Amino acid sequence: MTTANWKNSSLFRKTLNSLNGFRVAFLKEKAIMQETLALAVMVFLSILLGCEGPQVFLVFLACLLPITLELVNSAMEIFMDHVLGKTYREEIRRAKDMLSAAVCLALIIGYSGSLWIIFFVD
Repeated sequence: MTTANWKNSSLFRKTLNSLNGFRVAFLKEKAIMQETLALAVMVFLSILLGCEGPQVFLVFLACLLPITLELVNSAMEIFMDHVLGKTYREEIRRAKDMLSAAVCLALIIGYSGSLWIIFFVD
């Protein structure tokens, strides 16, 4: 498949590519697996504690934030290691630290937001 064909494929094919990307990340990246498990736990907790459908959906969306940032972080780290090699460079370390900080903030925002929705939103 040429680059042009891959780039201009159907919406269905693009969806399959995205789902495959998530499958690969889930199998290869421990953090993605853990955050997906955390999402399931938070959604289960919201259902168990009697949250309404819209609240459960908001919990689900809030828990997608850390997963999304972790996917970006993992992809960028793979890209940097592939293009620049594993040789230590201070600017690459700083970039990876900033990506990690973004994931950390997403974890705090996503899970504290989920807990807020579960326990304080009526």
